[in-house]
Amino acid sequence: MPMHSKHTIQKLQNALQERLDRLLKAVQGTDVTSEEERMHGLHGPHAKVRSDDVRIAVDDFQTILKETKATLGKR
Repeated sequence: MPMHSKHTIQKLQNALQERLDRLLKAVQGTDVTSEEERMHGLHGPHAKVRSDDVRIAVDDFQTILKETKATLGKR
């Protein structure tokens, strides 16, 4: 079983958490104002989600997952 320093593990955990937070923020988007809801005929609360932000956040998260796998997944 491979052994890794606590520092290495903590560094990867921090990077994973940071990128996950960015991804979740991108997916949540921003609230649509009541004026925009009326203008577009929307009922109930809605959010604006930018597809570019989501794609970038997903790519960043995928990158840190690969880094984690490469570092900790070694046999």
